[in-house]
Amino acid sequence: MALLAMSASGCAASAWLMRPWFNSLSGSEQRRITALPVVGYIALGSLFVLCTILLAFSGRWTSAQLLIAVWMCHSLYGAGFEPPSAAYERLRGRLARAAPMRLAANWCGILGVLLGLSYVWEQPEYRGATLSIAASIIVAGVVASLRILARVRRLRTSLDEDAADIIRKLETLRQLPEGERDAQRDAAEAAWVKLRRTLDNRIDTGVSFSGVAVLPRPTLRELHHAVHRDIRKGGADRAAHRQLLARLRMLRMACAGRTDTLA
Repeated sequence: MALLAMSASGCAASAWLMRPWFNSLSGSEQRRITALPVVGYIALGSLFVLCTILLAFSGRWTSAQLLIAVWMCHSLYGAGFEPPSAAYERLRGRLARAAPMRLAANWCGILGVLLGLSYVWEQPEYRGATLSIAASIIVAGVVASLRILARVRRLRTSLDEDAADIIRKLETLRQLPEGERDAQRDAAEAAWVKLRRTLDNRIDTGVSFSGVAVLPRPTLRELHHAVHRDIRKGGADRAAHRQLLARLRMLRMACAGRTDTLA
């Protein structure tokens, strides 16, 4: 216990001592350093899955349990490795990374179930039923995979369209005379509500407790307040207005070239 306390104190002291050095780095260098957890998660996870699959040759049941555990752990905790800083700059990577990682985790779970079914396959009287169940699981996995990929394409498209819409509304609001802004404020508010609904989604799942968020909650709250301030002031604070539009344009840039209006 004492050793654990000393280790924790040492880590905290090291972090405090290194903060000035970290703050002196450029934004790109800081992003590379803070991306190490997700890189390590992918690398170690891939190595673990590979070793688990190789284990199936000598211990199918253990391998099946471990593969299902990989699926469960990623579903519950995988999003926790996504770095929360530089959320706008990292959005393109999150959108590109979330679906493949979800598919890999899902197929680990499916492979684990199939390995478990292989024990039943050894009983001749159950082979017909086992084959039907296995085929159904594989087909369901393929369908689910296609739905996840389509979901990400639709999300990119909605995000691009909604961000473009509110940018137009905010720019129009800023250019109108004060006496004509009420209707445009309502339009900008409606555009933000639509964008907020898109941002509230998870990238790779349709449930709130699992999956990668489009933006971290603190970043989303900050954007929410910035939009409402800009609507209320009608873009009078030019610096805040330009900063807000820059963030909204970064949402669009993260989706550029990967939208699908027919998805």
